[in-house]
Amino acid sequence: MKIFTRFILVSLFIASAVSMTAQTAKQANQLFEAGKYAEALPVYEKLYAGSPNNLLYTYRVARCLQEAGRYAEALPLFEKTEKKYTLSYFFEGECFQAMWKPDDAIAAYRMYIIESMSSDRTEYVQEQIAIAEKRSRYIHRVLDVKIIDSVYISKSDLLSAYPLSKDAGTLTQSADGSVTHTNQRGDKRFFAQGTALYQQSRLLSEWERAEILPATVNRGSKQDYPFCMSDGTTLYFAAQAEDGMGGWDIYMTRYNPATNTYAAAENIGFPFNSEGNDYLYVVDEQMGVGYFATDRRCTGDQVCVYTFLAESKQSYLPMSMPADQLAAFAQLKQYHRAERPVVELQEEEEEPAQEETKAKVAKKKAATESSVFFIVDDNTVYTKLKDFQNADAKDLYKQYAGWQKELTETNEKLVEKRRAYFEASAKKRLTMTRPILELEKKRSELQANIDKAAKKIRKLEK
Repeated sequence: MKIFTRFILVSLFIASAVSMTAQTAKQANQLFEAGKYAEALPVYEKLYAGSPNNLLYTYRVARCLQEAGRYAEALPLFEKTEKKYTLSYFFEGECFQAMWKPDDAIAAYRMYIIESMSSDRTEYVQEQIAIAEKRSRYIHRVLDVKIIDSVYISKSDLLSAYPLSKDAGTLTQSADGSVTHTNQRGDKRFFAQGTALYQQSRLLSEWERAEILPATVNRGSKQDYPFCMSDGTTLYFAAQAEDGMGGWDIYMTRYNPATNTYAAAENIGFPFNSEGNDYLYVVDEQMGVGYFATDRRCTGDQVCVYTFLAESKQSYLPMSMPADQLAAFAQLKQYHRAERPVVELQEEEEEPAQEETKAKVAKKKAATESSVFFIVDDNTVYTKLKDFQNADAKDLYKQYAGWQKELTETNEKLVEKRRAYFEASAKKRLTMTRPILELEKKRSELQANIDKAAKKIRKLEK
């Protein structure tokens, strides 16, 4: 009798456990099908812990981890389920792509195409393979660029972030946004007309007929933003080309005076180029700095102009660097910092500084302030205060926005003072150095506050 009673109790316990498991699995499935991966994950993890050989639970845990951005944890689970679930290859490709491991991404995507035979994802996968192939081509030679500073600015006011010395020539921007560069002697200029780049020389006071640059330069669907180095042979420009990483990319070519030809233009690679739009690469050799603009991680009409240290010999980052760190440098999420070089300029004849009109300054300020935004992560950008979920983060953002505004005003003052400095005589520059240094110190302090606040805001929001 006791044995029979024990048997009945054990049977009831097993039946109850099976029933609870079924209910839990049903709950997990409902959450998963509704796209509530964060809620489904702990439920599936519990089911997987109880049945580690259940491939459905394994696959669902991997998918939830992948949706949460925990790619390294998801990959071995996807590998376990490849034979049963063809989609595992696809999501492995997605994980490797997000981790910036292009060769692994290509292999996984191609396996998905082979195993799936036909799929409505094929076109998307082919696009991702093309992106991964471009990343693979350039990730092995990432330049170690030393960044001095950066400023977010309206694209319509782009050239105000390029305070060039006279030795670098002059930049002008037309109403349609295209840029013309005239060399320091004022006898040669490069500009875009339609979709192509042209060059034009001046003899005495007359500009000669413009010449279209050859197909070695005009090789994309559109070219613009030229800048010729003071050597007269090295030309940088931006193009929308098939071998580019996406949008506008920066290219470099050299003129051979002996043959009167330009070499085939080359993409200058990471980190100057990205899958966004990158353009107007300029080097002011006299000041020892360079500039380039990009709209990666920007919204609306806003662009970021980076100032970098112009080195005569640039070095590449070591391939022994961890893949995730190398990817961060390639995307300019991480970089080495540098101080602005101290340069003694030659004495020039005193000329009155050209002050910007109050109307232009007000317009620039309004454009800059209206484009304040906060990047939470690669996929999320907040544009309104109500986007913040955490009250402390919202309060800290108000302080952060104040520092951003103050930083923008400081950068504008620096641009104006540097421009006046470049155009002033050597005697007058003696009294202009200290205010510039004080503004640079203030800018560094503001940037440190902004960086610290941004990290804390992201932590609170996540």
